[in-house]
Amino acid sequence: MANMIMVFIYPIDKQLALMLGRHVCLFGWLLRSDLQFVRADKDRADKVELVRTMLPNRQDADYVLSQRQPPVAIITRIRQVLAHLGKTHRLSTAEEIAIEHIVHALSDSVTKTGTLRAAPIPTLYTSHTSRLLVFYLSCLPTALKLSGLDTITTTMLTMVIGFAMIGLDEISHLFEQPFRVIPMYQMSKRSTLAVADAFTCQPPSLAGEIIHDELSTLTQRELTSYWSSDDINKVTDNLME
Repeated sequence: MANMIMVFIYPIDKQLALMLGRHVCLFGWLLRSDLQFVRADKDRADKVELVRTMLPNRQDADYVLSQRQPPVAIITRIRQVLAHLGKTHRLSTAEEIAIEHIVHALSDSVTKTGTLRAAPIPTLYTSHTSRLLVFYLSCLPTALKLSGLDTITTTMLTMVIGFAMIGLDEISHLFEQPFRVIPMYQMSKRSTLAVADAFTCQPPSLAGEIIHDELSTLTQRELTSYWSSDDINKVTDNLME
């Protein structure tokens, strides 16, 4: 998405492209906030700080924070910009469709992850299997002893089998809430860095390509620092972790 924005939108409207880039950066963080179970007060404070830092425009930040599903608000904002550029004939139909395919993928990810969160493995299923596991492990030493094994062998086998079976039970509990296990903080952070790379790590110009851009004379180091605004320094590395 960030590469599409940089290639198709940035040359015709830099401010709109940067606004969309900031929204795309927020998408992963806001989706993570919706999927993981955290304290409501802490989650709200972190979300407000993050959104207001990434979106300097107060109107944009208020819109995202006021929505019941902030990730969907990000998608709506992107589609609004695409529709505006399409109506003003600043984006071709092919370019608009290419970006819309990725927007649809973002929307699809919200739907699928929301379904997983809303319909996990039923707790009755895992609790019933836990009771069966306790019954099995309780009867195991007696069954091994009656089979003719000595006490030491029976004890060792019970410990090994019990360790393996209790591990399976723990896995079933993790399946109930998968988003508590998935490293979503790291994924969101890498997503943000990828968006920044799309805007700063540009390929060299082609032969005969004419670029009318004040950034074309900057080195890679200067270009990276050029897009680093002071407001982003307010966000600590462990925000929403």
